[in-house]
Amino acid sequence: GGNRNETRSSALWGTGNRGGESRSSALWGKGGRGAITALAAMLVVSVPFAASAPKHARKATQVTPKKTWISPGLVKSAKQHPNQYVRVIIQSTDGTISPAVSALTRVNNFADDGTAVNRRLTLIDGLATTIKASRVPALMKIPNLIVTPDVAVHVDSYSSNQLWPYETGVSKAWSGYDALQPGNVPAIAIVDSGIQPGRSDFGNRVLANVKFSTLPDDSPGDGRGHGTFVAGIAAGGADGYTGATPQAPLVSLDVMDDHGVARTSDVIAACQWILANKAQYNIRVANFSLHSLRPSNFMNDP
Repeated sequence: GGNRNETRSSALWGTGNRGGESRSSALWGKGGRGAITALAAMLVVSVPFAASAPKHARKATQVTPKKTWISPGLVKSAKQHPNQYVRVIIQSTDGTISPAVSALTRVNNFADDGTAVNRRLTLIDGLATTIKASRVPALMKIPNLIVTPDVAVHVDSYSSNQLWPYETGVSKAWSGYDALQPGNVPAIAIVDSGIQPGRSDFGNRVLANVKFSTLPDDSPGDGRGHGTFVAGIAAGGADGYTGATPQAPLVSLDVMDDHGVARTSDVIAACQWILANKAQYNIRVANFSLHSLRPSNFMNDP
């Protein structure tokens, strides 16, 4: 509902007027349509000048080689396990498969080490092959290539009966999480009432469960239920209730009692623990669904 001509401001979508508005875009900047029109006008003006230039003034255009792009996971694997063999897809960016085949030959150096073309993929100007991980850096030195892991693909088992994963767009990333190697997904610290242990929707992804609440009515696990609820939104994997990042590890920091109350000092202690242990558990995200029960001073409140 609402006025069709209203101006809306959103943390997710930015500011925009719903009716004939001027929108902010990461691609075009403010007033995207105007920017496109100006660009079209520039092209109309510039093309005749280029066409009318004297023949002797024209120079042959040289194509600058493009830097090869290699999946970061492959680069990391090459450093950690150089002697392992990895299945990869090597694509050429110049419209033919020949550079990809040539690159494999150069990297292989004709050594009989198991390297071979598994399949030619002319549709994408590439090939599927198995190479030693130590050969990946050599591919980086050859221009005009795209190198990605030939990962296993299976039916997407993530789903939700709720609308929010689809409306926010997090569902688009679900199919990519299984392709990530264990340890590559950052852990999420849930500072709340704890996480109910043994739940199948979290599997074995709860790496630690630390109690910080000093209040007397704090049951083991999650006596309130709120922490489990928050963890489910962040990283749940239950059928029909998939969370935002269903493969993310979780760290449960219990600061809340069974009545939904937490002491400020307990929350600060949990923050100290996160800073001290973030490297060990690869914690990159922390969630605090908490607020104070009474007004306080913004500058001085710890």
